[in-house]
Amino acid sequence: MPSPPLSPVQALAEIDALEKFGIDLGLERVEVCLAALGHPHRQVPCVHVGGTNGKGSTAMLLSAALTACGLRTGLFTSPPLEFFGERIRVDGELLPDAAVPDLYRAVRDAAPPGMTQFEIITAMALLHFARVRVDLAVVEVGLGGRLDSTNVVEPDVTVITNVGLEHCEHLGATIAEIAAEKGGIVKPGIPLVTAAQGEALSNLERLAAGRGSPVYRLGREFRSEPAGPGALDYHGLHVRWDHVAYRLRGAHQADNLAVALAALEVLAARGWNLPEAGIRQGVATATWPGRLEECGSHPTVLLDGAHNPHASRVLATALRDEFRYRRLWLVLGILGDKDARSILADLAPLANRLVLTASASRRALAPADLAAAARQYAGTDAITAPNVGAALDLALSEAGPDDLVCVTGSLTTVGEARGHLRRLGRVP
Repeated sequence: MPSPPLSPVQALAEIDALEKFGIDLGLERVEVCLAALGHPHRQVPCVHVGGTNGKGSTAMLLSAALTACGLRTGLFTSPPLEFFGERIRVDGELLPDAAVPDLYRAVRDAAPPGMTQFEIITAMALLHFARVRVDLAVVEVGLGGRLDSTNVVEPDVTVITNVGLEHCEHLGATIAEIAAEKGGIVKPGIPLVTAAQGEALSNLERLAAGRGSPVYRLGREFRSEPAGPGALDYHGLHVRWDHVAYRLRGAHQADNLAVALAALEVLAARGWNLPEAGIRQGVATATWPGRLEECGSHPTVLLDGAHNPHASRVLATALRDEFRYRRLWLVLGILGDKDARSILADLAPLANRLVLTASASRRALAPADLAAAARQYAGTDAITAPNVGAALDLALSEAGPDDLVCVTGSLTTVGEARGHLRRLGRVP
């Protein structure tokens, strides 16, 4: 018998409560659930996007281009910054709260015991995409790849942006081990597009060769060159496009865009109608909140969800090369399962003032613990604040009009900051 109706608030609260059960990687539970729902994942062609960093930006670029080419496009990403519906989009539109209860009840009623929060949400996304009959879905991996619940999909092309050390407790202690986990999304005969380098690339190449999957590599089969601010020249698998414009900030986004363009070329070769004009229009308008996102001025607030050493190095480079300011206020909140010392080593020396805080996540490091770790890296004494809103208010109240306030350390910290800035009128 179906479970009783739920309001959106009740459904979202139940989904949120599932977080306490944590991470339990594996495909068996989600496969059982999807089978009971009629295998919705087999009804939707998709692009599967994994990697250590840049997979969200790449997925957004792909989605925007596909939509601009006239395809009804689903997009599944994680985590959200402010709203649950950010996870599940169709043609750029967030899933409305009103649609959550029916999807959640359907999945919950089909779920075997022990399904995790991410498995439930993955099944909801795939069911929604099948119900609304998207032409193509872009599905971002949650954690790793081989045992991630999204790995039930049957893609037309696989993307692995890059491979670095992260989530070592789940994925392995070496680049080789992590590459094997992320490479687990490569399907037999399905093309792989990647920006991975060095040992990680070698491992992916061996894995793909064993599965008969062609590999297209950034810097070899395709590449890009700068073409002025916010643009690149793309030398692709079969095409050359000059001056492809894009809005995403940061030098690293050129690699993400090149990977997205190569994946779109692969899709076109597999029969999808993807006109150049639509691709250019889509990537030129794509935005990805919380990634080098500027919110207001005097002082400027910069939001960036850098949460691992690779991302913190990218942010440090952007702070040195792409922004001008008198003083840098760094508002930092990091989760306990992240490499806080490496993030601090990259970012704290750049700050004139350091404000350490904690998001509402159960995994957040206490500000006092973060302050103890920061002492050896910061050029200034750290201030602590009990929550993100208080930290941001403190920085905004003392920063000068020519200063830069950068909020970073985790996507949960950035999401809470974005919500606070929305209440202050700095975010539309």
